[in-house]
Amino acid sequence: MFHKYYAEDHFLILENPFLKEKIAFNSIDDIVISSQFPSRKYSLYMFFSQSVQYEEKKGWWNKIICAIINNNNNPYQIKRSYYDNEIEPLLTLIIKGLPEAEPLNLKDSLFWRTDDGTNIFSKMKVMYSREKLLLADILRKHGLMRG
Repeated sequence: MFHKYYAEDHFLILENPFLKEKIAFNSIDDIVISSQFPSRKYSLYMFFSQSVQYEEKKGWWNKIICAIINNNNNPYQIKRSYYDNEIEPLLTLIIKGLPEAEPLNLKDSLFWRTDDGTNIFSKMKVMYSREKLLLADILRKHGLMRG
């Protein structure tokens, strides 16, 4: 599905043919990325303190799709997979909107490794954490890891 990404008035905008998702940069709590090497795919997990604003595009079909997404998604998180050519412009926008976010070299993703002293995660990195949490703590906070 075609995606367009851009920044507008302190918002990160993710747009597809059906709707526009508006994310306030100041509402981003945590961003984690993982590599699915060798497929050139990446999983991006973004967590927010304010809900994502969904705006449907014109047309009755788009209104139906937007209603389904509003009812089936957690508006405080986005978990998606992207190919490298899709995610690179998105990561660039995130860095511009959150200058304290860690710039990542996708070409090195095979060697990504996060070791917090207790847990070791291969091919995963924290790109941003407002509270400067370790990866395991971010995953626990958002219910992706137990313990």
